[in-house]
Amino acid sequence: MAIYKFIVADGGKGTREVRIEADGEREAQQKIRGRGLIPVRCCGEVSPGSEGGSRRLSFRRSRVSTFDFTRQLAPLLDAEIPLERALAIIAESSAAPEQRDFVNSLRQGLHEGKKFSELVRSHGSLFPRYYANLIESGEESGCLAEVVGELCKFMGESRELRDFILSSSIYPAVILSITLIVTVVLFTVFVPRFTRIFLDMGRELPPAMLFLDGAGTALVWGLAVLVVGGIGGWFLLKSRLGEERLRRERSRLLLRLPLFGRVIVDLQMCKYIRTLAILLANHVEIVRTVRIAGRVITDPVIAAEFAGVDRRLKEGSKLSGALAGRRFMPAELIPMLRVGEESGTVGEMLARIAGNLENATRLRIKRLLSLFEPAVIVFLALLVLVVVVSIFVAMMEINAINQGG
Repeated sequence: MAIYKFIVADGGKGTREVRIEADGEREAQQKIRGRGLIPVRCCGEVSPGSEGGSRRLSFRRSRVSTFDFTRQLAPLLDAEIPLERALAIIAESSAAPEQRDFVNSLRQGLHEGKKFSELVRSHGSLFPRYYANLIESGEESGCLAEVVGELCKFMGESRELRDFILSSSIYPAVILSITLIVTVVLFTVFVPRFTRIFLDMGRELPPAMLFLDGAGTALVWGLAVLVVGGIGGWFLLKSRLGEERLRRERSRLLLRLPLFGRVIVDLQMCKYIRTLAILLANHVEIVRTVRIAGRVITDPVIAAEFAGVDRRLKEGSKLSGALAGRRFMPAELIPMLRVGEESGTVGEMLARIAGNLENATRLRIKRLLSLFEPAVIVFLALLVLVVVVSIFVAMMEINAINQGG
């Protein structure tokens, strides 16, 4: 689907601009007429993030938290408070001026007659990619409060998983940084000093010092070549292959990694299955559900694998049949999904599968980091041992020279 921008006539209220998602311009016009509006002019497709292009140049992090906004909005809508009043309450309780201005801009849009999903889509750089689609499905099905509640739960679980990965990576990152610093200092400061002592004395370097001196030289040049070659190679490949193909090739490389690639797949599948569960639980049409869920996948290789699911559904296949045989699909999903289709509990079954996959992903990440920590510590210990023994042998050589002199 693409996002189309239209100028529409709204009865006696004049004209205004709307954005709508559809497979083509004709379908977009039908959706506009279904809302009681008259399409006047199509302004073409809106590329993702085009409105936020100028914001990309800013290095200041936005203080607008869409998760906090959703967490506040969900209980208000669940209490049957009108959307405009709920936004007013959130704006009054916002301590950060930027957050307050953001909520007030949504209120202003509602006063102008725009739909909530249109307003969310106009702030596309702040909200996750799936947010506007889910809000629109809630508006069309009359289950906005339920959808916002599911969104709050989904965003909370995603945030919890992200925080778990970050917190679990702090200790290994510190160990790895210390290892790199110690390695650079040993081979660029201490080893050259001992080498210079032998050269000043007019003596040949012991084999151990020859090895360390060569390793230090290789390290310095290797780092320089790695930095310069990496930056130059990136721009060269980008100009030759193009940004889109380069992203695909990088994705294929990462997915081939033994353990890390499996974690990437699991994280993408968690988002995909969870989105399917939310939409189906709120009675969104199945073809549209898989299209929306497909946009949640950010990895280009994995996204391409699920590009034809909607076509299989249009041909008459069930969801389990359309997903069967997909390379990155978890093995246990298809049998459980068939059971859900037979019992009429597809949404609940998908939510259960997503929960199990998220727990398994956390465990896999924890095991991966548990293997990484001792490996780095052992490498650092061996490195220090080799350097200390080599320096000790060199010092013994110096003592022997002094005693002989």
